[in-house]
Amino acid sequence: VRAQHQERAIDFLSRELKVYSPKDAEERVFFISAKETLQARMQEQRGQPAHNGALAEGFQNRYFEFQDFEKKFEECISKSAVKTKFEQHSQRGKHIAMKIRQALDEILERTQKMRSEQLNIKKELHDKLNFTEQQLMLLTQEMKDKIHHMVEDVEQKVSKALNEEIRRLAVLIDEFSVPFHPEPLVLNVYKRELHTHVENGLGSNLRARLSTALALNMENSQREMTERMSSLLPENKRQMSLNILPRREPFEIFYRLNCDNLCADFHEDLEFRFSWGFTAIINRFAGKQSQRLTITNYPQEIPPSITSPADSIDSLKFVSSTPNFPTRSDDWSLATRIAVASVTSQGTMGGLIVAGFMLKTVGWRLIAIIGTMYGALYLYERLTWTNKAKEREFKRQYVTHATKKLRLIVDLTSANCSHQVQQELSSTFARLCHLVDETTSEMDTELKTIGNTLAVLEKAAAKAKHLRNEANFLINELDTFDAAYLKPLN
Repeated sequence: VRAQHQERAIDFLSRELKVYSPKDAEERVFFISAKETLQARMQEQRGQPAHNGALAEGFQNRYFEFQDFEKKFEECISKSAVKTKFEQHSQRGKHIAMKIRQALDEILERTQKMRSEQLNIKKELHDKLNFTEQQLMLLTQEMKDKIHHMVEDVEQKVSKALNEEIRRLAVLIDEFSVPFHPEPLVLNVYKRELHTHVENGLGSNLRARLSTALALNMENSQREMTERMSSLLPENKRQMSLNILPRREPFEIFYRLNCDNLCADFHEDLEFRFSWGFTAIINRFAGKQSQRLTITNYPQEIPPSITSPADSIDSLKFVSSTPNFPTRSDDWSLATRIAVASVTSQGTMGGLIVAGFMLKTVGWRLIAIIGTMYGALYLYERLTWTNKAKEREFKRQYVTHATKKLRLIVDLTSANCSHQVQQELSSTFARLCHLVDETTSEMDTELKTIGNTLAVLEKAAAKAKHLRNEANFLINELDTFDAAYLKPLN
């Protein structure tokens, strides 16, 4: 019966189920009694021998076979559990680890590529920044020199033009056609309007002489400055430099002469003065002869008051006995000396003395003729001393006064004009430099950003390497586990 059951079980496992070979199937067939084994185990728990009690024949063999069954069944369950559970997890773990390693390899490769690109960009940007800073320094020095030369040229041109206009000041004042009247109130208004006319006329003449050439030079200088500086700017900012600089109107210099304050101390003298009066003649003659009179009338003898107190009597006699130098032939005559003394003294007695002396010397007829002619000349000048003559005299005095005052401010005015040119060019160059500074600042910011990006990439590369090594370690550990626990089961 046992052999039949064993044969039937082996045939069922090997041929029908096909899970074992006939040889292995023999080890999977057991003849046991679970009831006997349970009773024996209960006896053992009570501390009694397992074979006590009513047991069938052959119990001991069946009991040993049951223990063999338990052992093999336990091994079978353990092997099945390990194979069905851990093998799938191991394969799944290795697959995940390989995928992670592959992704980390790609990340590491991309990181290295990005790092190389960022390093190239950083090098190019650093070289461009150094080039821009060097060119900016060179251009700054060059533009400073050019502005300095242009300022000096403008100062010379303005000074020359203003001097020429000052020499033509009489023509400008003659063009002033406001009605003239010697009344003080009207004259003050006349002077204020004349100040305005002179200032406007000089300003318009200077602008006509200089404005076109200066505006052209300024435009050319600004255009050259813009083109030179735009070469240092990126493409997106070059249009900004072109939009900032053009002026809506041409550059114009303001000539601030301020004639009101400059000629505020002008005081006209419109009193009638006979051009052939004694005082006028003597003043003219004295003006021409003053230097010669000083030399020819110098005392030839040494005054006793300046001799030394220690001089002896003999030396004084020698000095006093020294003959006088001969009188110069061009010394004034006695009549001239008396006339000068009488006129300059402005006394009646002096005039009577001169008249009596000339009456005895020349004769009354000649004196009458000369007096008549002299009176007619005086009457003519007195009758022609009209408002028109006063206006001419006023303008002559104003030209003299204004010429002196204007010559004092030639250097100041030319310096002021050159300062305006310098300020305009400097402000233009400063705006361009501001754009270049913004560009260099952006480059510095971009370099810092690239530096931060490189730091992040290096950190990511190091982390990727670390994770890749951990993935490799995990794969190796799973391979070791498979070799140790799963392959022996196959």
